[in-house]
Amino acid sequence: MFQNQLKFAIRNITKNLGYSTLNILGLTIGITTTLLLLIYVFDELSYDQFHENKTNLYRVSSHITETDDDFVWTVAQIPFAQQVKQDYPEVEDAIRFQGIGKSLFTYEDIEFYDEDVCYVDSTVFDVFSFKLLSGDPKTVLNEPKSIVLSESFAKKLFGNADPIGYIIKNERYSFEVTGIMEDMPKNSHLDFSAFISWNTVEERRQSWGNFGVPSYILLKEGTDPIVFDRKLEEMYTNFMASIFEQYGVHIDYILQPITKIHLYPVDENDSEAGTIQFVKIFFIIALFLLLIAGINYMNLTTARSAKRSREVGIRKVAGAYKSMLIRQFLTESVVLTLISLVFSLLACYLLIPSFNTLSEKTLDFTLFFRSEIIFSILGITIILGVLSGIYPAFFLSRFQPIHALKGRPAKGSSHSWLRKTLVVIQFAISLFMMVSTLVVYQQLDHLKNKDLGFQKDNMLTINLNTREMREKLPVLRNELMNISGVENIASTTTRMGQGSAKNLVPVETKEGMQEKGVNLAGVDYDFIQTMNIEVIDGRDWSKEYGTDTLAVIVNESMAKRFGWDEPLGKKVNFGENYMTKVIGLMKDYNQTGLYDPVESLLLYLSENNRIVYVKLNEHHTKATINLIEAAWIKVFPDQPFLYTYLKDDLFEQVRPDEKRGVLFAVFSLIVIAIAILGVFGLASFTIEQRTKEIAVRKVLGAGLGNIIKLIFIDYLILIMIAILIAFPTAFLLMQKFLENYEYQTQLKIDSFVIAALGLMVITFCTIIYHTLKVAKSNPVDSLRIE
Repeated sequence: MFQNQLKFAIRNITKNLGYSTLNILGLTIGITTTLLLLIYVFDELSYDQFHENKTNLYRVSSHITETDDDFVWTVAQIPFAQQVKQDYPEVEDAIRFQGIGKSLFTYEDIEFYDEDVCYVDSTVFDVFSFKLLSGDPKTVLNEPKSIVLSESFAKKLFGNADPIGYIIKNERYSFEVTGIMEDMPKNSHLDFSAFISWNTVEERRQSWGNFGVPSYILLKEGTDPIVFDRKLEEMYTNFMASIFEQYGVHIDYILQPITKIHLYPVDENDSEAGTIQFVKIFFIIALFLLLIAGINYMNLTTARSAKRSREVGIRKVAGAYKSMLIRQFLTESVVLTLISLVFSLLACYLLIPSFNTLSEKTLDFTLFFRSEIIFSILGITIILGVLSGIYPAFFLSRFQPIHALKGRPAKGSSHSWLRKTLVVIQFAISLFMMVSTLVVYQQLDHLKNKDLGFQKDNMLTINLNTREMREKLPVLRNELMNISGVENIASTTTRMGQGSAKNLVPVETKEGMQEKGVNLAGVDYDFIQTMNIEVIDGRDWSKEYGTDTLAVIVNESMAKRFGWDEPLGKKVNFGENYMTKVIGLMKDYNQTGLYDPVESLLLYLSENNRIVYVKLNEHHTKATINLIEAAWIKVFPDQPFLYTYLKDDLFEQVRPDEKRGVLFAVFSLIVIAIAILGVFGLASFTIEQRTKEIAVRKVLGAGLGNIIKLIFIDYLILIMIAILIAFPTAFLLMQKFLENYEYQTQLKIDSFVIAALGLMVITFCTIIYHTLKVAKSNPVDSLRIE
């Protein structure tokens, strides 16, 4: 029985090759893009799942509450890890990671900069499942100044040679290579290129008042993390209250499962913020793709009902039961889906490299052999095949033999309410995707062009990584200022748009001098002018005033926070015998970046800082950069010249969203393309069924415009219904989407108008194409058919 049904299914598919090809094309596009989206989603969900201890491994974040502020840092104090391990039997182990910053590593005559090296506790390989290729995981980081290199790091210095036992250097230490580990998996939120033993710098300050160390704890099996988190509240009383309580500052800890870190940030400044939102969006797009592909199949199959009505009639007269016919049509649907699946898998194999470039991932075709992907593929095939074919099967199998043999299916079938409903759904999804894509790009454009309150164009960023280099900054400044394309130079302790330090500082309030958590950055005399930051009251620092070394400048938010109606002259105490006064009030500028609100900020005077900004004139050329490099080599002959543009550094913050925005746009276009494909096929059938009507109208004098208008009006009504569904939905969901951004674009009517007009134009052009073919034919030929 099944063999015969399969044979008939294949015969029918090959017999109607044109429409079968249209169905297969739509299904192939839908399945291909769905599979690509699914492996993207699965990859995002797989972050940190490879750790054997993942169910009991947590990152510790610090929730800091002040009297007028509160925030979360995804770090703890240096002594936290060892103390929690010592005091709480529930803790199996605790690990600290401390990045060393950008550092120059050398071996013999080979050298390169790396900024992904960190100090780490010696038991890191017991807690995290990072694969050690050589060396003993129990002892590899026991000794001071021992270092474990990743494969790629080792290859840069040693090529294919075995580096175990060799000595490499950076600006501070000489390290012995004691182990080699695999490069960290791409689906890890941690990304380090080398580990240095923590006890290399064990003499560092162990204060409970200083934060900045990413810390992780491994709880023993059976420990309830919620109950344990409450127990940690006593650490404030035991170790921190003596420092912070007098200032009204409270600290409590947040335990976050390691598998949640990538997608569910607890810190609004976390670079991964918003990722889960796009994962959900991409999953919804995948469902949309399957839905539209299935709708296309149902529409095209039911539209061809008149052509298959005689087949149904003959089968029924020959004794076929309704259930047999249903199985036959479902078999055809599943076979078509299986054929499409084969083409889809081939397309995925060919498209994965391009998809990786687009998404900046490292996915490969072997992912399709993972159990969850295999089950997803099987599920997609069965669900799409059955659901796409189930209505056409019931629809076609219910024809009465006497009507079917005359080629007349059930009354009104050519314009059934269901087919119109399905077309409306296609149009609504297409409109929703159009509007959403436009809004996403408008938001990205808004972020890129936002005025952050400082100069970001034509600004070169250079790092001075060592104290010796910073001491030579005046010499470098003199050399650079002699270059015609250079306008000014400034230095600061903190990169623009990347946050600032935060310290407890006594400030003047209405209640007197009070310790407050203050965001601050050190800058030199030329910083305000070079960065074009507006001073709205008071003045900038000046070397003409000897007392300016004891002066600070604050922003509007800080003045507002402390209730300074007249901020000039207010006192800020940086330490014993170091009382400073506010000499200037600057306009708020965004030191925290494109995703975070402006914070209160204090600038203090500090010469020869690590970050140097070189302001170039608008007409600078490559020759200007070459002259800057020559000046650098003259001052620092042993240091490579590395620079970035400040604008590019700021745009790096947007790149994750931009990358996801491109993916969103591409797959939105595919959704629309599949919908257009369906409209193309359906319009062809609709016009074919109305061939005689068009011929009669032409004989009676109807022009081409009247005929096109007649056909288009039906689709226009469906588009208007789709607009009533899609636009309110898009408005509500996009409004919610924009709430995730601190700096939001406004939803514009343009996005909705462009989407509506775009769909109308596409549909109109499709109808014109088919109508012209029929309208240009001789009416006599159409009326002679029967």
